[in-house]
Amino acid sequence: MTEDDDKKAGHGAALARKALERLLARAENAASKGPAQTDRAGRSVTLPLSEKSFPEYLRLHRHADKAVCNANLQLAERDGAISIEWDSRAGERAHVQRIVLCDGARLAEHLGIEPRWDVVAQAERQFELHVTEHPVLTHVLEAWRKGNLVRGTRPGDVASWLDAIRVMESCAPRGGDDIAIRRLSASLFRDSKRIEAIWPALDALVQGDATMVQSEMEDLFSELGLVKFPPTLLVAGNAAVMYGNETVRASRPYVGFAPSVLRSVQIDPGFGQRLLTVENLTTFHEMAGQRPDDAIVIYTGGMPSPSWKRAYAVFLKALAPTATLHHWGDIDLGGFRIASHIAKCCEQEGRSLRLHGMRADAVLPGTVTQRELAPSARREILRVCERWGWGEEAAALGALAVEQEAMEPCWPE
Repeated sequence: MTEDDDKKAGHGAALARKALERLLARAENAASKGPAQTDRAGRSVTLPLSEKSFPEYLRLHRHADKAVCNANLQLAERDGAISIEWDSRAGERAHVQRIVLCDGARLAEHLGIEPRWDVVAQAERQFELHVTEHPVLTHVLEAWRKGNLVRGTRPGDVASWLDAIRVMESCAPRGGDDIAIRRLSASLFRDSKRIEAIWPALDALVQGDATMVQSEMEDLFSELGLVKFPPTLLVAGNAAVMYGNETVRASRPYVGFAPSVLRSVQIDPGFGQRLLTVENLTTFHEMAGQRPDDAIVIYTGGMPSPSWKRAYAVFLKALAPTATLHHWGDIDLGGFRIASHIAKCCEQEGRSLRLHGMRADAVLPGTVTQRELAPSARREILRVCERWGWGEEAAALGALAVEQEAMEPCWPE
């Protein structure tokens, strides 16, 4: 046989394998609905070698190419993986009309491929100890059975999810401490950037739902207390802060503290009537510069970290019971998620949080909008508003997201 003949024979064999792989893919999809060899309606899994389903076979114009392809399909039939339906009008075993699955496991073995149902079954065994605590893994398995990606992970990518669980378990006992993300990643996985690589799976575990809108990576890490460098708590207000073993006054325009060292706060009588938290740094600087004497403004640094929340609780304890609490952030999902975390801090101290500047209908005409709100993001914002009783913000929510920096600074009345 010449080199040219080898190439032609190889073409016929490759086409047969392609047809068998496509049949296996159909079997894998059918297996998520019923027995591996049938679909949900009990119909056999087949692949017609037709113009619609597999036109490559009809384009085999050389008799030798088709003969090699047919011979390779017959090898799979001999292994008990498939049966072949021949077109009797074309002559004795000359033209294949369709191939029919007989045994999905045997077909996978014939091809040397681990079928998706085995991959998912193995993943299910590996997830077994964690499903009760993380029910989202059940959704992951169900999506994998259908061949779908979940947060960027393919069927069988168990390591990403188990590693994400290890991260959560490492963060949980640290309370309000900040954790150097790359140091933790290196200690857990001997890879300083592994946590950053698996953050979409980690986000789904934290939210408890892989279908919810994905958080921003930095927001997720802040929520868990994972930091690249220790955060600074920026405060503007008439307050004396017990900082380590010293008392430091928060003089104008503002002062920065390491939140982990902040012990207690004393607010001058009559000067802590309202506390405003601000999501973005530009707006914080503007608000600090025009702060009324009776107000305190604190920069959240985006999503509050555990150490920030602990320091915020210290300020809440120092405020008079009549003091009002406000938060101002972006009119988007991230902004409302941040507000929700701060509202929970307030709730734990027996207080309630009001929103400021987050009513979309109060935004001035011509304000630059960042992007359209995805329907899923809008639905989640409405759920957040319902949870905390922010009815005015829910009623005013439009179809556009608005960045806080695009709005003129103003103080709550």
